[in-house]
Amino acid sequence: MQITKGLLVEKIIEVTVKENNEPLVEVFETEKIKLLREHKFLSPFLRKTVSNMLIEASNNLPLGHTLLIVTCYRSVEMQKEMYRNRKKQLAKKHPFKMVFQYPLWIKMVNRYTSPPGGSPHHTGGAVDLTVIDPDGNHLDMGTNLTAFGVRVHMENDLITPEQRENRKILRDAMIKVGFIYYPLEWWHYCYGDRMWAAYTEQRESFYGNVKRII
Repeated sequence: MQITKGLLVEKIIEVTVKENNEPLVEVFETEKIKLLREHKFLSPFLRKTVSNMLIEASNNLPLGHTLLIVTCYRSVEMQKEMYRNRKKQLAKKHPFKMVFQYPLWIKMVNRYTSPPGGSPHHTGGAVDLTVIDPDGNHLDMGTNLTAFGVRVHMENDLITPEQRENRKILRDAMIKVGFIYYPLEWWHYCYGDRMWAAYTEQRESFYGNVKRII
């Protein structure tokens, strides 16, 4: 499925959640899946189906390549901290807009970091990830996973052909098993949540927010 532009938040939150109560399971490392354990917000838990889909996706990678999982399930408390950090980051970069064009500024904040309670990661159906090559190096995707702006969009004119091809390696592996990607962040993939439902034109999602890990 080719997604060319982001949907409005209002379109995503219109989706009805019909929770199926599928459990979260811990994501374990395999020969083709690694966890970025030093990442503060890793929390390696996903819905059981999504975890199995990751295993399938890893088998779609070129020989010797590995998925590197950066973020999976995220609690509201984690999201609050990330949201504060993003606001500080964008306040430094756009101080005039924050003071004199606050509605536009906060809209920009929300575009790159969901407000607490509204993140797809709360559902256990979303994952942020990248790819490692056979030599253990991150494929060059054009940005890191904490960047923001046009360069992090899946499709843009600021990245090189090699970077575009590297993103395609990840995208092809993931969408083949049923994930969709968020077009404004090359690293974000999801299944079963409201974002997935909105982009696949489903009226209902089956993963809602998970309040805590059991």
